[in-house]
Amino acid sequence: MKPDEPNLTERDKLLRDSFTAAESQLSLQLLLTAFIAFWLADPRSFWALGFFLISGGFCLFVLKTHEESHPFFIDLLWPKFWLYSAPIWCLILQSLVGLAQSPIQTIEIGERSFLALNSVNPWLPTTTVSGTNWMSVLGFCSLYLTALNLFLVPKSRAFFEKVLPWLCLFAVLVSIVGYLQEGFNLTAPLFTKGTGQLDFFSYFPYDGHWAAFALIWSGVCTSLGLLSTRYDDSPDFINSISPWYLTGAALLGLSGLLVEARWPSVILLISYSAMLLLVCSNYAADKKDRHHTSIALTSGLLASIVFACALFRIFRDDPSRETTNALQRAAFEMFKDSPLFGWGMDSFRQLAPYYVDDTLGGLRFDRASSDVLQLLAEIGMIGTIVPIIILTGLVIHYLKGKIDVRTTNHMLIGCVGVIAMTFVDTPLMSPAVFFSLFVVIFSAVRWADLSRNRVDEVDAIERPTLVTPEAERRVPFYTGEYKDQEK
Repeated sequence: MKPDEPNLTERDKLLRDSFTAAESQLSLQLLLTAFIAFWLADPRSFWALGFFLISGGFCLFVLKTHEESHPFFIDLLWPKFWLYSAPIWCLILQSLVGLAQSPIQTIEIGERSFLALNSVNPWLPTTTVSGTNWMSVLGFCSLYLTALNLFLVPKSRAFFEKVLPWLCLFAVLVSIVGYLQEGFNLTAPLFTKGTGQLDFFSYFPYDGHWAAFALIWSGVCTSLGLLSTRYDDSPDFINSISPWYLTGAALLGLSGLLVEARWPSVILLISYSAMLLLVCSNYAADKKDRHHTSIALTSGLLASIVFACALFRIFRDDPSRETTNALQRAAFEMFKDSPLFGWGMDSFRQLAPYYVDDTLGGLRFDRASSDVLQLLAEIGMIGTIVPIIILTGLVIHYLKGKIDVRTTNHMLIGCVGVIAMTFVDTPLMSPAVFFSLFVVIFSAVRWADLSRNRVDEVDAIERPTLVTPEAERRVPFYTGEYKDQEK
């Protein structure tokens, strides 16, 4: 598989590519969690969040199994885990301390009760909805822990080559259901009562969340499709598995044409056109494939059409622009009133009526139309800066490597698009998008580590030489060839 390990015996390859007990546990946990997250895509489903919480409880068990069953050296396993899981412990601690003060107070006037907004200490955390937000906090933290194990447990790229195709298949099947619903003009997802809103796609109540989800997995499908062409024994395009991956990427990427949310659809279409250009350049340079010219031309033409559709979406009128601007201003005002720790998770829905314009008619909104502003309003600068530091550390960890890994670069295209989307929409509110984002980020960085190092050295720090140099020996030590003879 790897060019830097050409002399491995069949036994070494079997040891490298066979699942350990921890890898088997992680793959099962990952597939079950993904299945629930992708199909039960309601952002605040207590059934889904409860499952995520139970599944996340097995993360430490998987790591301990990995420590006991890994066949190679693994150093700094637990320090890495505690370091990269720091954002969730900070969020949980911030939420616990925030229980000491709440900005919402009930006032009774006659026989009627009213909610009033009180001033709070801006130097201490706050929890606005202490009775209902814990399931969201712990559920999303559990999703992060499950994804984090992808950076710590897999010992070879074979793990990702076996697991990621299943996740891509789940995503493509969800997209097919969405196309069927659009084709039959259904007013609610299949077998559900719906939410009363028409801006849904498949089982995602809001199609902007679907756009972010489709962007992530179209990038993974494209990267796996291009990867299969770089093996020495890879067949021609028609006889390979690449058409299946690229078809899945097309189903996911072109769904942006059906998304009503303006900026999510634009970012999805532009990103997918960039992926098509990668396919075009890859096959334009691949002279060994008989159909490389036609594949390159088709990909380039389709990329131009998709990009033109994205430009058309940019200049189209957005009827929800005024509402979006009002919600973003409200989130910014909330942040200014409590900049350090925010108002607590899920507080925007409770406090937005005190900050939004009267033109919105007193309606309640769950989303601030910007993940960046909503996170600043809910968890403040302290809660936001910790995950930013961790993500920056992962980027530095990848960039400091001397070898550029194309598969990692391709997988991260969708992640970059979703991060850009957080400034103009709320993709991270969806558990499916949140989980997918960190699954792909941790998988991509781990893939790079496995590509740059030998399998028995990827998790080992530099070890001392076991044989002392000849000049430093105190006892003679023969290193020549023995010539044994039978007498």
